[in-house]
Amino acid sequence: MKHVLMIAFALGAVLLVAAGCGGGGKPAENKGGGGDSDKISRPEPAGDYKGKTNPTPDAVEEGKKLFETHCVTCHGPNGDGDSPVGSTLKPPASDLTDVKLQDAIGDDYIFWRISEGGKALNYDGMTPFKDSLKEEQRWQLVAYVRSLKK
Repeated sequence: MKHVLMIAFALGAVLLVAAGCGGGGKPAENKGGGGDSDKISRPEPAGDYKGKTNPTPDAVEEGKKLFETHCVTCHGPNGDGDSPVGSTLKPPASDLTDVKLQDAIGDDYIFWRISEGGKALNYDGMTPFKDSLKEEQRWQLVAYVRSLKK
């Protein structure tokens, strides 16, 4: 009985982590019209997030530490979405190293998604961090995410 309870507890913990990590983005939507079929588009950041710029673009090391604590479970150690949890999410965790994705989004978009999580795009996959991380920390994460572009 004790063994069964331990397994149930471990499974519950894994499910909680998976629910909190969430996909990094909805599947890419292609822009219409001609030769841009491989170009990724994303919605504009909402409200007060639109047009914000990163006041800490050089805070990559601080952002890396935060990423390792809060994001690696879903986005993987390299930020490419290659993790056991990230690949099972609907949609799967985004590949933050993808040049097309990085070129399609601004710092305001990344900050918005980190702050609001999946609910920013009407799904529950990604945890919002606006209540658990200070604004400066979320900008540090933006700096680190930008450094992942390959």
